[in-house]
Amino acid sequence: MIFQWIMALIVIFFDQLTKYLVSTRMTLWENIPIIKGFVDLFYVRNTGVGFSLLTFKNDFVEYLTLGITGGIIVFSFFWREKSLFFRLSLGLLIGGAISNNVISRPIFGYVVDFIQIGWWPVFNVADSCVVAGAIGLGIYFLKRSYGGKSQNNHYQS
Repeated sequence: MIFQWIMALIVIFFDQLTKYLVSTRMTLWENIPIIKGFVDLFYVRNTGVGFSLLTFKNDFVEYLTLGITGGIIVFSFFWREKSLFFRLSLGLLIGGAISNNVISRPIFGYVVDFIQIGWWPVFNVADSCVVAGAIGLGIYFLKRSYGGKSQNNHYQS
């Protein structure tokens, strides 16, 4: 279980560091091409959730994301899985959720996004980790349900 929290702290550190560097070294809406026509650093402030959904619904977004983050953290204490892959995925998800939803959004009222790849919406390190963690958990649960080890003692109330 400690591994997921170490991973979460690493995600939080790098996400907050990159957001700080972007917000102190770039001007809002500044665009710096990294791979011309494909990858840019593009500094924006996102007051909504992923893909800028629910923009300008700050109180609702803040409570919704805090509730979801809290639910994930509570889940992590009750699901007693020792798989390194599971804990890595959960650590990525928790770290990204905490960095965006418990640190950035409540303190600043927005999340700094800065990675632009092609036509995809602008995102940050925490967003990447949330997506990677969610995909990892999805793979874990699918594998467990369809052919992996099936043990009924993972959830403890």
